[in-house]
Amino acid sequence: MKRRVISLLLALGCTAGLTACTNNEDKFVSELKAAGFTNPGEPSTEKEKKSKKVGKRTVKSSEKTIEVVVRVKGCDLEFAKISGQSGYWLDELHVNGQEPEWPNYPENLNREQTIALLAGSSTKPDGFTSCYKPNEA
Repeated sequence: MKRRVISLLLALGCTAGLTACTNNEDKFVSELKAAGFTNPGEPSTEKEKKSKKVGKRTVKSSEKTIEVVVRVKGCDLEFAKISGQSGYWLDELHVNGQEPEWPNYPENLNREQTIALLAGSSTKPDGFTSCYKPNEA
C-alpha cells in the first residue's frame, strides 16, 4: 500500500512540475504576442545548474531559461527569459545554422522596436546581413 501511495505522489509531483514549466512557456508566448509578434515559434526550456561554496556547505540552485524564436524581417530572432521572472531579452540571431549572440541583449522590445533595431545602425551579430530583408513582414 505504501509503495502505491509513494508512486502516486511521485506521479502527481512530476505532473505538477511539467504543468508549471509549460504554463510559464505559454505565458512567455502570450507576452510576445502581446508585444506584437504574431508568429512566435515553439518555446523551449534550458536548465542551468549552479553550485556555490558557502563556508563548508555547497549551495545548489537551478535556473530555467525559456527561449522562443520569432521571425522578423527575414531574421529568426531568439528571445529569452528566466522562468518566473518578468521581462525578456533579445538573445540570439539564428542564421545559416549558427546562433550568434545579440550584442548588448536589448530588453523587452516590442515588434516595432525590434524593426527599428534591425533597421538602425547599432552593432549586429555575424550573419545579420545575409538574413535581413527590410521589405519582408
